[in-house]
Amino acid sequence: MLNHKRMLPVIGAASLLATLIGAPAHAADSGHGPGGGNGGATFSPAKPTKGKPAALPCRELTVNGGFESPRLGGKDYMQFDEDDVPGWRTDDPAGKIEIWGGNMGVAPRFGKQFAEINATGQGNSIYQDIKTKPNTKIYWSFWIRARDSSGGKDVDATQIHFGRTPRNDGQVNGVGSAYAYSNSSDDARWKRLYGWYKTGPMQTSTRVTLTAIDSASTDEGYGNLVDGLTITESPNCM
Repeated sequence: MLNHKRMLPVIGAASLLATLIGAPAHAADSGHGPGGGNGGATFSPAKPTKGKPAALPCRELTVNGGFESPRLGGKDYMQFDEDDVPGWRTDDPAGKIEIWGGNMGVAPRFGKQFAEINATGQGNSIYQDIKTKPNTKIYWSFWIRARDSSGGKDVDATQIHFGRTPRNDGQVNGVGSAYAYSNSSDDARWKRLYGWYKTGPMQTSTRVTLTAIDSASTDEGYGNLVDGLTITESPNCM
């Protein structure tokens, strides 16, 4: 269980960049990792350290990356219709996105809320389309955690995927110039994944997808917690 007294302030589109904690941005810009020249990635555990805010204002490309909207209104968790969750869509069979507060045995990594990818199905995805510039690197960061499903340690695997937004909105992972990176997390702490992705020619809209690759539980609506997704155009903003 994370220490509530050391939690960071509420994260919104404008303030998320100034509160992220983890390894320096140049590590994500190394070009190493899956995907060759199209992207790179790494991770760091959720160890509280002192972060420095960016010297200049940074533009956040995501919407509702901390899942702070809609509000739970005092409930422990709730499954919302995807149309009611700003910025996000899902391939969940029931069209639901599940948002948690901090009273389910897991404290949010940021703010007061986070999401569970497997709402009613297994191996589900949540995704959103962001405006991007062609042939440009964008820098991403988010946090993952397994859901506690037994007395022992459990491990879930989560993937982030980038691709061109499909015109007919028919492909969850986007099309062309795709880049994907997967990593695992346990139910004892949050872990940060971060890296970069380079858009292709004429790629003015990019689909970013978070997918539950594997869950420790056999329950189809159980597992893969995510929080604090941020995407920017500058490594200095991370």
